Amino acid sequence: MRSIFVTGATGAIGSVLTKALLDEPDTRVCILLRAKSADHLRTRVNQLCTFWNIGPRDPRLDRLEALAGDVTLPRLGMDEPTYVRLVSSSTHIVHSAGNVKLNRSREEAHRSAVDSAAHVLAFARAAAERSAFEKLEFVSTVGVAGNLRGIVRERAFTDDRSFRNTYEAAKAEAEILVLQEMSRGLSATIHRPSMVVGDAATGRIIQFQVFYYLCEFLAGRRTAGIVPDGCDIQLDIVAVDYVARAIQESTRRHDAPGRIFHLCSGPDRSPRINDLGDHVRQFFSGRGCPVPPLRRVPAGLFRALLPIAGFFAARARPTLQSLPFFLAYLRQPQTFANTDTGAFFLRSNITAPDPASYLDAVLSFYLAHALPRGRPSVPHAAAS
Repeated sequence: MRSIFVTGATGAIGSVLTKALLDEPDTRVCILLRAKSADHLRTRVNQLCTFWNIGPRDPRLDRLEALAGDVTLPRLGMDEPTYVRLVSSSTHIVHSAGNVKLNRSREEAHRSAVDSAAHVLAFARAAAERSAFEKLEFVSTVGVAGNLRGIVRERAFTDDRSFRNTYEAAKAEAEILVLQEMSRGLSATIHRPSMVVGDAATGRIIQFQVFYYLCEFLAGRRTAGIVPDGCDIQLDIVAVDYVARAIQESTRRHDAPGRIFHLCSGPDRSPRINDLGDHVRQFFSGRGCPVPPLRRVPAGLFRALLPIAGFFAARARPTLQSLPFFLAYLRQPQTFANTDTGAFFLRSNITAPDPASYLDAVLSFYLAHALPRGRPSVPHAAAS
């Protein structure tokens, strides 16, 4: 019986991955959730079960343990006896907890990404001293490439680079910590997803994140139809079920430790920003969601117009502070190689689906579940 300790089980990736692990009859899963009380912990678990369509008497829940804790704290916020018990019993660790908001302070981003990585690595080092431990799955992001131009390779980075926001910088620092431990012998695999969207078949996702926020702006619904010209810039998006399946398979593959995987669509399939915006506008309009006439302007001009509050609809003003972070991605072309990753998982019959095949399902789920109905709200960008 495998015993897998998962952080971030309520996030976009963690929620799908945890369910997949519970579907394995030889796997026990322990999830760490932030909770203010025992009642709050039960509520959060019930919310997960609702998302999974699992009833309270489902036998799979006999292999699920939920604990209150916090990855940003020493011992992951657990009392010492519980911590020691998990260190002694865990065969695998999946660290997928994080917060993908781009506009956090440096201190907040560091605490979320770097402090949590340090505490999870301490847990992994202690577990590695026991014979039962096999490996760590560390969920990073393609954003650790920062402002590197062109095609970003599936490797550790030694290049000098800057970062477009505190999220990228903190995740890059966290990844360095993991690579250092791997060089000392820790069995681990690094997973770099691109922008995660809903399930490729159903569009389902536990919470709407950055992509859905961008769709509102690319459609012109937040900016009176005036949008930045994306030129030939591509946006790499990836279906959450593919990411979860790849990480799940990595836990079982003995040739996965030491590798860096790019869980993304790749240069040949990533849609161009302008094409994506056109598709979103057409889709919204076809579903009865009004979109204003479109006018694309250079990204620099759009950036200059941001301070003019009257230029935007009143309901968009609270979110204007996030737009400059998106505009930073329009300054230079960047795509992410996934050839080696694709070849690795193809041996297990796992392939990244083409975004063109699931974009409508993702948008359909968004329109059906965002509030108020038929008029999507700006989604929360955090994953916990």
